[in-house]
Parts: sequence; structure tokens; C-alpha cells
Amino acid sequence: MNKVAIIVAGGIGSRMAADLPKQFLPIANEPLLFHTLRKFENLVDHLILVMHPEWISYWNDLIAKHSFNVKHTIVAGGQTRAQSVLNGLEHVKSDCLVAIHDAARPTVTKELIDSTFKNAEKHGACIPVIDLKDSIREISEDGNSKAVNRSQFKSVQTPQTFQASILKAAFENKDYEKYTDDASLVEANGTPVFLIEGEEKNIKVTTASDLILVASFI
Repeated sequence: MNKVAIIVAGGIGSRMAADLPKQFLPIANEPLLFHTLRKFENLVDHLILVMHPEWISYWNDLIAKHSFNVKHTIVAGGQTRAQSVLNGLEHVKSDCLVAIHDAARPTVTKELIDSTFKNAEKHGACIPVIDLKDSIREISEDGNSKAVNRSQFKSVQTPQTFQASILKAAFENKDYEKYTDDASLVEANGTPVFLIEGEEKNIKVTTASDLILVASFI
């Protein structure tokens, strides 16, 4: 099956306290997003970048400035992450495998990407997860809390990879916006999600300190 990756780069990144969205901030003298796209180069047949419409022109200027040559298709994003994924899916055929990846995870390894594709082809849906390190508590509606067993929970990463027909069918659910990620939507539509071991260094850049940590891995 052909492999497609949709890189979701529609966020503004307000928690970074920066003038630019986080995907454009420099790591090792290049925009963060360059590093993310390179991880999928030579692993997929089609690379799709979904980006907020207001930043497409800026992105094209960056490509020219740095002579960036990873081939990809640019798609305008929607108002939400789910809408952006759906916009990207419109460019994907149903008989493919499709990986959905956060643009702000530039340190994912090619080995992990390849593993999600192999397991999605076998199981229909595959996501990488890692153990929780900190203790966690459940907050009740009245504001009280109780300890819960962290061994019963996992932290979810991307890429989340699917047989495209399964993901497309899940997005036919008119309530797709209420699900926090693509795997939850697919699961709600009746497809079990296969879990594989993720990577500790597959960090999602959310804060300035994350940017410093990620730079140490590049």
C-alpha cells in the first residue's frame, strides 16, 4: 500500500511567547518544521503539509531562503486541528496508509514512523505510546481529587497511522470535533487501536524549554 503522511502545522503556538508559530522557530539554524519533514522523506510516497492559510506565504519564503528541497504538497488548514486533518485527507486516496503527525515533533525517528506504518497495515490503526512518569490524580466535578494508578494509563504520541479508508470513514461522524485526537475518533467508529512503544525523545514542542530540549537531540 502507498504511504502518505499529513503533517499538521496549523497551530499558532501561543504558549511559546514568541512572534512566530513554533513550527517556524529555529533549531540548529533551521526552522523546526524542516527537521520534521525530513524525518518522513524517503519513507512516504506523498507528504502533505497542512498549514494555517495566513502563514503559507511566509513558509514559501523560508523554502526559498534555505533552498529547502523536501518535496511536499501544501494544504490550507481549517479553524481546528480536526478540520485541518480533514482538509489533508481530501488529498489522500482510500487505498493508502496515512500517518498523521504533529509538526512540533521534529525528533521522531524514522524507525518509529516505519513501525506505525507496518502495524497500521496489519491492524488498521496504530499509535505510539509511552509510560507516565509522574503520579496523576483524577479531578471530580466538585473539585475534589483522588489518586489513580498511573500504570493503567499511557501518554499518546504521533504519528498516528491508519488505513486511510478507516480514517476517512471515521471522519464521516458529524461529531468528529469532540475527539481530542484521530485515534479516539477511529476507536469511536468501531476500529480497535493497536499500541506500540513510543520514544521518550519524541517530544512535542509546546514551551520554550521544550525547544531547548529538542535542540539537544538534533
